[in-house]
Amino acid sequence: MRTICSILFCVCFWSVSWAQRPGDSTLYRPGSAVPAHLMPIERSYGAYFYGGKRLRSPHSMEIPFNELNNPTVNRHFRTFRTLATVGQAVAVVPLIYVLTRPRTTSTRSGEYWTVYFGSIGITLGLSLIGNGQVKKAVNEYNRALANARFGLSAQPVNGTTQTALGLSLTKRL
Repeated sequence: MRTICSILFCVCFWSVSWAQRPGDSTLYRPGSAVPAHLMPIERSYGAYFYGGKRLRSPHSMEIPFNELNNPTVNRHFRTFRTLATVGQAVAVVPLIYVLTRPRTTSTRSGEYWTVYFGSIGITLGLSLIGNGQVKKAVNEYNRALANARFGLSAQPVNGTTQTALGLSLTKRL
């Protein structure tokens, strides 16, 4: 029983510490233009909305996060994915315990229930920590979108062969 708990602790500690590594930011250019098509992610009553549509899970935010290409946002989201994966792996531990325990042990022992409730506790804890990482990623994403943008545009004028030039400074709210 102690070995199972110590293995679970080591796996959880390793995965959380591995997920906290600084990400590869070689492709990130500070001050680079944020794609104009990205919209802010709104949070209401525990649900996330992107462009007025409800997102079914936090995994749905991966595409806008990757398009922004912000290392802080990507690090928080990778941490969430790692914690979610470890939580799913820990949820299988009671099944593995039942299949691998010797048949001669008494059914009155509390080892199974300790493993069962321990895995539920670890899974819930990892889920809460992971959701906190998603919240941090969304806040940083929205902060990056809210920064001022400076741009130059060139649009063809209808019915002529001329081009209209424009200069803008935009602050998203």
